[in-house]
Amino acid sequence: MRANTGLGIPMPLNEHTINAKVDNSVDWSSASVFVLGGIRKGSDGKLRFKVRLVKHVDGDLGSTLREYVGVYSGFRFKFFRSTQNAYHHECQIYHAFNPRDNLGHPKAPRNTKFYCPITSCPEGK
Repeated sequence: MRANTGLGIPMPLNEHTINAKVDNSVDWSSASVFVLGGIRKGSDGKLRFKVRLVKHVDGDLGSTLREYVGVYSGFRFKFFRSTQNAYHHECQIYHAFNPRDNLGHPKAPRNTKFYCPITSCPEGK
């Protein structure tokens, strides 16, 4: 069974998509998680996404995504109602996909005492 990020559909990483889907989203929240990677069509015609990097943002997601335009071809994202939920989801994706461009385990947001929700992880509690 294929792992699922639990994030939105794969989208091209470009200015138009960031404006339309992120900056102007009706569900906008300051806490978000995104994955970056490549998009291709599978033999069944459905889009396939290869996770290369996972991150969370507490603030302007659109601005952060713009830093990666031209580096990655696609992204997926989701807004969360809390920073803790976003961080926990980022950790879960990190452990499920082991993205090659993450240099290590995601760091807890500044000024928090959050732990990784994966109990076997050294960053967990």
